[in-house]
Amino acid sequence: MASLLGGGDGSPAATTTTTSSVAATTTTTIAVPLKHVVKSGESLFSIAQLYSAKMEAIIELNNIDNPDKISAGDEILLPQGSIARVAPVTSTSATSTALVTTSTS
Repeated sequence: MASLLGGGDGSPAATTTTTSSVAATTTTTIAVPLKHVVKSGESLFSIAQLYSAKMEAIIELNNIDNPDKISAGDEILLPQGSIARVAPVTSTSATSTALVTTSTS
């Protein structure tokens, strides 16, 4: 009678070892701060409202000594989590009319 552990002829059974490896993937997320370029007529208050951010947080992040002294063209960093409120997009369409003249002779 053949042994369950042997090869039937008295020899030991062959063992198979399988090794598998899985490559590990690491994802790094870097938060990039939002930037706003100041336009003419804007204030820190209006910019804070535009991005739903606290004006104090913008002042602190940008090391602003005098919040009343920002100028058009200045780049302002915005705190993480700031979301720009976007004005609704409106579209216009134009129609053209061609004038066709025919002459009869």
